[in-house]
Amino acid sequence: MVVANPWDLVSGPNAAGYCWAIFVTLEIVAQEMLNGPKKSAHCFVNFPRLQQITNIQADINQKNLEIELLRLEKDTADIVHPSFLAQKCHTLQSMNDHLEAVLNEKRSLRQRLLKPLCQENLPVEAVYHRYLGHLLDLAVAFTERLETHLETI
Repeated sequence: MVVANPWDLVSGPNAAGYCWAIFVTLEIVAQEMLNGPKKSAHCFVNFPRLQQITNIQADINQKNLEIELLRLEKDTADIVHPSFLAQKCHTLQSMNDHLEAVLNEKRSLRQRLLKPLCQENLPVEAVYHRYLGHLLDLAVAFTERLETHLETI
């Protein structure tokens, strides 16, 4: 029993043949593609080559990962280098010494912070600074008038 190829245009009018005829007339598919050599399993001819390309790409990806790990190791190597750690230890030690000195002076610092500021100066908020000059002029004028009134009395 011979089975006819449903994609063959000569085998008779069927849906597949009709579709291929339309593709050929619209020049989507060339007639040479349909009449090409009838070798079996075209995809298996290049299979070893494709397998080799896939293996090479996997090796390239593996090497790229190894390179990235080496770069990361190189970038972090100077962080854990003994000289860098010694510098960091020295900085931490100086900060520790400073904090110990602050704790030793805690009593004097506490007394200075508890001392009221109103006995030494009167702080003026920044929004009132522009009125302060005018207020001083008024205060000077008031004291002058007060002195003149006292002299007259």
